[in-house]
Amino acid sequence: MEGTVTKIRSVLCEVYAAGRTYECRVRGRLVASDTGESKPLAVGDRIVFTPTEEGEGVIEEVCPRRTKLSRRSPRDPRIEHVIVANVDQLLIVASVHKPPLTPGIIDRYVIAGEAGGIEPVVCINKIDLARDESEYLGAANTYREMDYAVLLTSATQRTGLEALKDVLRDKSTVLAGHSGVGKSALINAIQPGLRLRTGPVRQKGRHTTTSVSLLTLDIGGYVVDTPGIREFTLWDIEKRDVAQFFPHIWELSADCRMPDCVHMHEPGCAVKEAVEAGDLPADRYDSYVRIVETTEEQQVPRETDVEKPTEQIARAKRAPSRRKRRQDLRRIARRDMEDIEDEELE
Repeated sequence: MEGTVTKIRSVLCEVYAAGRTYECRVRGRLVASDTGESKPLAVGDRIVFTPTEEGEGVIEEVCPRRTKLSRRSPRDPRIEHVIVANVDQLLIVASVHKPPLTPGIIDRYVIAGEAGGIEPVVCINKIDLARDESEYLGAANTYREMDYAVLLTSATQRTGLEALKDVLRDKSTVLAGHSGVGKSALINAIQPGLRLRTGPVRQKGRHTTTSVSLLTLDIGGYVVDTPGIREFTLWDIEKRDVAQFFPHIWELSADCRMPDCVHMHEPGCAVKEAVEAGDLPADRYDSYVRIVETTEEQQVPRETDVEKPTEQIARAKRAPSRRKRRQDLRRIARRDMEDIEDEELE
């Protein structure tokens, strides 16, 4: 039978198939397989399993992944940790306060979502805690200018919930963000019957949500609630790839003296000159720099074409991300406009 992994509990998985839930073990050959991942399965995976006793089964095969959200394993930087697979969109939840709004983590999730084929959506929660709108509108406008949908919500005041429902309806969505930003509270607010645990920000190492779970919504579609992650390090992203996810930096990079400029220490860097002149916001450049500094080059190129998760292919043969394709089109359009203006002047 085919089914979907809805929860992973130690050595067992919960699999939903044909209107019921099965408790499944995993074949040893899958656990021992070298796919470059910390675990052979992730919530959202489509699998083939053999039913055994009543309500139990054995997972025989993992189907090719359509999309994935992954990070570098905190235990071993050479290993990929796939958080969830086969979802349509990534709802990146941040809060105005408790914990404070941190654009850097939003940027990392945006890159991870784009790299894994998932559409990012930014949700700034707890807007009721802001002294005034200026505390979150700047960040909201930054991501709107990058063509991402941005939601402004308050789970406690039920602000923005209708817009959130419209985004989630009939889609598969993974919620991600720091611990305490209100991911579970938002899910409870749109479907109270789930009664997910919620709570304040706790000390390091403690989370209200402790496992990844797939939850069906009455409005259609489903959501995947994830534990808060304090450190999110990108997987399979090279330093030179980071700029394409920062539109202003990507456009400016065309004017850099060095073709492989990463805008850190190179001479004749148009990006650094723009920062010094005040034409590029310093906070956006700082976020870019922090991501580049924590990006490690992989010695062995791992598969990023999620249709074939067990194969490795050369980076040069991989398809560019959606973000890079959009940025390339904008750069070409800008160059064409400059050519037209030059012709008119002549």
